[in-house]
Amino acid sequence: MEMERKAAAEKKAAVRRELGPQVLEDAVRLVESWNERLAGQMPMLFAPTIGAAIAARHWFLWVRCPACRTTQSVDLRKIDRHGDAAVTSLILALSCRSCRPNAPFAELIQLAKHSVADELNVSHTRETIIGDLS
Repeated sequence: MEMERKAAAEKKAAVRRELGPQVLEDAVRLVESWNERLAGQMPMLFAPTIGAAIAARHWFLWVRCPACRTTQSVDLRKIDRHGDAAVTSLILALSCRSCRPNAPFAELIQLAKHSVADELNVSHTRETIIGDLS
């Protein structure tokens, strides 16, 4: 009986390993498609799950407060939510702390591989390097 369970578990693990690259490819395609729809202000027909965003290595959800226009990013790896929950389920929890108690709902900007702060540091470094070369 124990050997049968072990064989079944090994078989499931082998199937999971075979599907790994396909799951990663599908997750990346899903996240990129969703980001394109957000950027084009198109109607949202779907939202990726937190697990799909993490699988695609897009660990940060960028959000903006419509009132004060503050942009921040949230590390999805640190959020205590089920991986099958849609990223849109986080909107209520991401309202702007500066605009409370009557903060509007957060606007989702994109799923990204880097945080807003990392992106600002990279762009600042690029500008500094280009300025030094001129």
